Amino acid sequence: MDYPVPSFDELLNKILTDYRGQFDGKYDTSEGSLAFIKSACTASALWGIYQHQEHIGKQIFPDTQEEENLEHYGWVQGIDRKPGESVADYLDRILDDLRRPPAGGNQYDYEKWAKEITNVKAAYSWPLAQGAESVDVVIVADAVATGDEIPTQALIDEVAAYIEEVRPVGARFVRVLAPTIVEQAVTMTGVGVDLAAAVQADIEAYLNTFEPGQELYLPQLTTIATENGVANPVLTTPAATVTPEDYEMLRPGVIDVS
Repeated sequence: MDYPVPSFDELLNKILTDYRGQFDGKYDTSEGSLAFIKSACTASALWGIYQHQEHIGKQIFPDTQEEENLEHYGWVQGIDRKPGESVADYLDRILDDLRRPPAGGNQYDYEKWAKEITNVKAAYSWPLAQGAESVDVVIVADAVATGDEIPTQALIDEVAAYIEEVRPVGARFVRVLAPTIVEQAVTMTGVGVDLAAAVQADIEAYLNTFEPGQELYLPQLTTIATENGVANPVLTTPAATVTPEDYEMLRPGVIDVS
């Protein structure tokens, strides 16, 4: 439940109202009076306490903690922050661990293990991909740190070596792979010169969020246009839902918006 913090003026007015009530309006509470000055001092102190209490409340949960406290919380949970990792990415790892705690080597454990390695932005796993006792793990590199979201062979090998150390004995066949990029063209008309650049940028940004195997539905593209103020966008490419293979990851190709 949200408990709003009263403003200084609200606190001051409440205290002055109490003064007037206790002294039946006979006590001078006008601005500059002794009662007003005392009330203002009290209201200021109370407002500071409210602010401090609100701050303390935010430190209870990881999604509202300050960076220093988040790192301490993560350390307590056994999740160290990787060098160069953003606060948002670090928080995602912590929340993922809370929502999907270690489970003896299920598919989410493999994703967590991969993301513990520096420069791994995301990871996806496919149990039994090669048959019994097998797991395939696809990793995406941190493009900000490495310059490319496609992992190098060195990063793939590092992840594979780490998973080999921590995996259950029963998972004997583990592959770590890079995603296969599939460039997706988009052709849309009826947008207009004034809105074309914004729609194109939003479509490119949207396609850059896709995970391996994620489908692209046509209404998602037209919605981007309508949210930018386009009345009747006409989408000709793609002509139907795009369904990539498991390890394929859609990314923007030629985006033609006019």
